[in-house]
Amino acid sequence: MEERRIVTDGQDLAEKAEEYVKAGVTDVTVVVNTFNYTRYKESNDGKELQPVIDGINKAVGAGLKIRLEVGLKEGFNDDEILDFLQLTLMHKYDIIFLPTIDYEIIKEKMPLLRKVDGDFGDIDMYKYAIARGRIGFKMA
Repeated sequence: MEERRIVTDGQDLAEKAEEYVKAGVTDVTVVVNTFNYTRYKESNDGKELQPVIDGINKAVGAGLKIRLEVGLKEGFNDDEILDFLQLTLMHKYDIIFLPTIDYEIIKEKMPLLRKVDGDFGDIDMYKYAIARGRIGFKMA
């Protein structure tokens, strides 16, 4: 089956997940840089994080694959690196880090990451042996 991906901030994903499935969408990329409620609100013009979380859950329930694209910034959300990693232990998400800080800083916090073989375009894909999901590093 051909992959059909949409990119969203996730704010209206809960309402649109079923519509996306009917339209043939297979994958959803949610651009979200933090799962800290206060940080999210401060960095997203006062928007709430809960609709994003509800949307991700609804999309998974509808059978859509989830990719989270994360731009880390030192002093803002770089303390959440292991929180994002933990999501891959519990869920079959792809967490894709964008080239916003040196990837070696991220990889140092995840010493057991192992490279995944395959063609992922401009993404270097990694995974923990026990994880359901994967960690990717988008090339600049």
